[in-house]
Amino acid sequence: DGRVVVVFREAEKGIESRIARVEQLPAKDIRSMNLSHDWLSVYLPHCLQKIDRVTFGIMTDDQVSAALAEQPLMPLTRAKLAIPFIGKDVPSTASEFAHPDIVIGSTILAYRYEGLRLSDFEEVLGVLTERLEAEQGAMMERPTAVRWRTWVEQAGAVFCVKQRE
Repeated sequence: DGRVVVVFREAEKGIESRIARVEQLPAKDIRSMNLSHDWLSVYLPHCLQKIDRVTFGIMTDDQVSAALAEQPLMPLTRAKLAIPFIGKDVPSTASEFAHPDIVIGSTILAYRYEGLRLSDFEEVLGVLTERLEAEQGAMMERPTAVRWRTWVEQAGAVFCVKQRE
């Protein structure tokens, strides 16, 4: 079969200690742990079994334009979120994923595999510009400027500021 199976064995004392700690958690934290378990054991494996641009993906700008021309009342969520594909680079004309966790997981994977479309990047820059102009204070100390600088540095680039002449 070629699979590697890892089995963790825990001493009885360790199990009891962990159970005691979990029982002290607030109900909200226990729900979060259960959701995390479901995500890791059910939804993530399901999403990872899909093939990008064959069984799911994000429509290209041309595909969005064609779909809007054919169906003017198409929900805009189809343009931003992952949708089922019926073949290589052929998005389904009307289907969407029914389960919200699958929509989220597939969308994250699709953007990870395909990257942002130019139109998405321009939209993000437009929103950041609007926010920056609405904020008060020194330009480079505004929260939006700090966020942008952080993104640039995390991408491995050098952030520099050119002074207006």
